[in-house]
Amino acid sequence: MTVQEISPLRSWFSSFLSSSSPKCKEHCKDCSEANDDDRWERERAFDIADTLETGMAREIVTEFTHPLRRARQLWKFQVERSADNLQYRLLSGNGDFLMYARVSLEIRQVGFFLYDPDENQNLYNGAKPAFSMSWSKDKTEWCIVQERCENCQFSPKHLTCACYGKQQIAWISHHRKPIGAGIFNCMEVQVPGLHEDGSRVVWCPLTGRDDLSVAIDDDSQEAHELITKEPSWNDQIQSLVLDFKGREIISSAKNFQLGMAHNPEHVLCQYGKIGAQTFGLDFKYPLSAIQAFGISLSTIFWT
Repeated sequence: MTVQEISPLRSWFSSFLSSSSPKCKEHCKDCSEANDDDRWERERAFDIADTLETGMAREIVTEFTHPLRRARQLWKFQVERSADNLQYRLLSGNGDFLMYARVSLEIRQVGFFLYDPDENQNLYNGAKPAFSMSWSKDKTEWCIVQERCENCQFSPKHLTCACYGKQQIAWISHHRKPIGAGIFNCMEVQVPGLHEDGSRVVWCPLTGRDDLSVAIDDDSQEAHELITKEPSWNDQIQSLVLDFKGREIISSAKNFQLGMAHNPEHVLCQYGKIGAQTFGLDFKYPLSAIQAFGISLSTIFWT
């Protein structure tokens, strides 16, 4: 008897049925373009209605922001990279498309989209990512934000957090550390925590929360801190090594494993090269798909 693996992400069609911060003046352009946005949304609504009939519309982002279901083992995903290293696709373990990301070097930003531009040209809009990730000039600090915050999505556009920095999904910091004769790329990650009922903490600036980059109280459940598991230096092969259980990994500076700051040996996320342009991305609760995908792409400059 064969057993089919259940995806950790709910069907996005079923979800649809069940349904440091920039200053405001830096985002005023978004607010002033409301008329163009509304016009585009009206035209796009017809395409969505047509696509709903085929079960291919995916307008609800919550399944990408909620943590995966609890499991003993890591859920397995894949990341496919384009030849120019500027486009990435997150795929399920079965090869199903989940999310598309495009790197814009000139504006220091990665846009994350719920539609594949090669498959859904009518619904894909390169100017309208569901999430975005920006990085600092020295490439050491990264921040993932949700473009439409569920905390203030029904407020007038000029009163939403889009004018105050947007809802934060994760904050990532990089540094390098010598281990043996090698150099280890380190990472520290802050993500919003979970309430006692299992719901997410929505890190909206209008709720009075500080930037995720601000140090958090170790006893607080408002946010979680993750750090990279340190590799060991192997004299025999003259290389840093990590044990990627369940994966055959190719040596790469982008390979990493993450665990909670208080127990980094218990791996919650791992990213490793498995082909010329393919990476294995395995993660589990309490991380969400957009957090894991974004964290993995923050390594694009690691060498």
